[in-house]
Amino acid sequence: MRLGNPAIRRLTKQASNGELNAVDSCATYKGVYLKAALFAFLTMATAILTEFLMFWAISNGYIAEALIAVGIAFGISFIPLIIIALVITFVPSTVKVLGGVYAILQGALLGFTGCFVDIFYPGIALAAFLGTVIVFLVSLFVNSVFKVRISSKFARGLMIAFFSILLVQLLVGLLSLTGIFSYTAYLWIQLVVSVLCIIWATLMLSWDLQNIDYVVQSRADKKYEWIVAFSLVTTLIYLYVEILELLLRVMMLFGRRN
Repeated sequence: MRLGNPAIRRLTKQASNGELNAVDSCATYKGVYLKAALFAFLTMATAILTEFLMFWAISNGYIAEALIAVGIAFGISFIPLIIIALVITFVPSTVKVLGGVYAILQGALLGFTGCFVDIFYPGIALAAFLGTVIVFLVSLFVNSVFKVRISSKFARGLMIAFFSILLVQLLVGLLSLTGIFSYTAYLWIQLVVSVLCIIWATLMLSWDLQNIDYVVQSRADKKYEWIVAFSLVTTLIYLYVEILELLLRVMMLFGRRN
């Protein structure tokens, strides 16, 4: 779930009020996107390496060991990811180091996930990645050319709607365990929820691009490039996961397993 970084909200509020004065040099778009590219590279490189090692282990008969590795990774990675995210939120200056650690851990989880998804539906992880790139480029174009802006009231309304969707999803999940919903009906409901989550993630991406504009145009100090770059990459990761989940459910409903 991605609801936006509170540190970013405080930062953009200060930027809009002119409270962020540059000490050495000002934040630039180039600086933000280079730092975002660094976080993205760490995530993708770790994901690719992890997926390669998993496929190697499975192809060489180490299936049990691979499953154990996945279980351990998912069991122990979520806690440090949550802790790191909280530390960065309340102490943004730590993002230079902890942001990279977060990207590597998240990349490992994505690699494990992509490996097992591709075993059943080859190519679906790559399709989700390409979909994420397309959404990002379109959002960047719309933000740059049409200057679309999301107001805080609109964002709050979306947040209420998003939480409502999550509650409905939880309720349906519980009811499916009782047999009230068939598995196919449950998949259709989850498919709709995935579409709504992708819409939410796209709006959050637009919000991040808007925040980058705030920081750069207010001539904030260059050190703030790190936190907005980190926020942008974590939104893209969330968008990728949601697109992957949507494609997986579509394949489960309409496709065939390899």
